[in-house]
Amino acid sequence: MIDNASIESLKNSIDIVDVVGSFVELKKAGANYKANCPFHGEKTPSFVVSPSKQIYHCFGCGVGGDSIKFVMELEKLSYPEAIEKLASMFNFSLTYTKGSSDYSNAKRVLEAIGQWYVKNLSRNQTAMSYLLDRGISQNSIERFEIGYVPTGAAVMQFLQSSLLPLPQAAEAGIIAQSENGGGYYARLVERITFPIYSASGAIVGFGGRTITNHPAKYINSPQTKLFNKSRLLYGYHLAKESIYKNKKLIVCEGYLDVVMFHQAGFTEAVAGMGTALTTEHLPMLRKGDPKIILAYDGDKAGVAAALKAADMLSKAGFDGGVVLFPDGQDPADLIANGQSEKVAALLRDAKPLIPFVIEKISEGYDLNDPRAKEAAFGAVKQFLE
Repeated sequence: MIDNASIESLKNSIDIVDVVGSFVELKKAGANYKANCPFHGEKTPSFVVSPSKQIYHCFGCGVGGDSIKFVMELEKLSYPEAIEKLASMFNFSLTYTKGSSDYSNAKRVLEAIGQWYVKNLSRNQTAMSYLLDRGISQNSIERFEIGYVPTGAAVMQFLQSSLLPLPQAAEAGIIAQSENGGGYYARLVERITFPIYSASGAIVGFGGRTITNHPAKYINSPQTKLFNKSRLLYGYHLAKESIYKNKKLIVCEGYLDVVMFHQAGFTEAVAGMGTALTTEHLPMLRKGDPKIILAYDGDKAGVAAALKAADMLSKAGFDGGVVLFPDGQDPADLIANGQSEKVAALLRDAKPLIPFVIEKISEGYDLNDPRAKEAAFGAVKQFLE
């Protein structure tokens, strides 16, 4: 059971604007903030958040309450579950009058296994060689807490010897139960690991890169109570100070790109996790009101991802631009080859979001054909509207 004094301390330490803003894109409206209500469909914002009163209210459907009530209603959680969710989001340590909780147990498992992964890295020459060959420095390895997970048997042995309950390890996404229910197996095996943190600095999961030519080059933790990749950006907890200070945020494609960007001094870099940017990322991207630079590979997949993201960001009113790295290179390769100045120049010359989208829309039509030209004009007009 959660101690009542701990609940009051949590309430006093969080701001409803930060809580609601983690799920909904808020816009300043005088002394308050407004948004389209997440509880009913609407095109004109009637959902209001009051920082002074620490409450929300929708004038359309009538819902309202405090931070805890908001998380309860939106995530369909009980009162204790909502408190634990908020504590996890904002890296707040709850105290319990008796026992503990799934959230605290999962967090304990993630922290312990993450430290073990880090220790394993130096023991595996193949993994270390891969990172060093990619140009990653020892300092970056330590700063990003990069690790290595060996065999599944070693994972199970570590959990048991550390007295970490297997059901809680499964809740944390470290292991999974066999389909026949006969036991557990490790989700990440023989992979370099990248711990993933929430914006407030709480560990919530891992990404893993194979070093054994597994067909799935990268995999992430499964969705859990702590881990939702659609609301997370890799490296954000390390980048947010620079993002707020420099009013710039660089979105790249992968873990290694983020690590190498930071290593070269571009400490505003973050990345999605195997998925394109979605509207669920917008509240996090909006924080600090930065200019968004999309820094993607220039291959077909990179161009498609950049177009989708630029379209979404421009429609949401973001300022920013797009950089497509040429000749099949990615930013990690350029930086590793000593071309940080070239990367900086490309970032400075980023094509603004709206012109980029218009250009890519137009490239999909044969502008020498009058009918195709008319269709292209219609598609551009629709985007601009």
